[in-house]
Amino acid sequence: MSVRRNSHLALIATVGSALLFGAAQPALAYFDNYLSGSIVGTLTKKEAASLQQAVRRALNDTEDNKSVEWHYPAEGRREAVDGTISPIATKTDKGQSCRRLKSELQRGSATEAWTGWFCKQADGKWKARHVAE
Repeated sequence: MSVRRNSHLALIATVGSALLFGAAQPALAYFDNYLSGSIVGTLTKKEAASLQQAVRRALNDTEDNKSVEWHYPAEGRREAVDGTISPIATKTDKGQSCRRLKSELQRGSATEAWTGWFCKQADGKWKARHVAE
């Protein structure tokens, strides 16, 4: 995978986590056009809340290299969304427990994949951030 592709995936992971974990409104506005064509960027609030639960399950309860399957059924004219979220590495960085997640999502014929690091905060919430390899 090229550096550009890795940067793209890191951006999707960061922005996706911002959508899932409640980023500030200006940050969402900035990425609005970029995400409008992505699966993560087109999730409804209910779909995003459901995906957020699957991501939490993956981060809190799933061993590395095991997957959490996620499905959100079709509603009206919106096609179903399917995906897998898999922790692929766990380590401590700057005193925090961190996990690298890999996700693959599909809606109709559209697919997208991202990876990114999430670190557990003192309050128990997970936050996307850069972790040195």
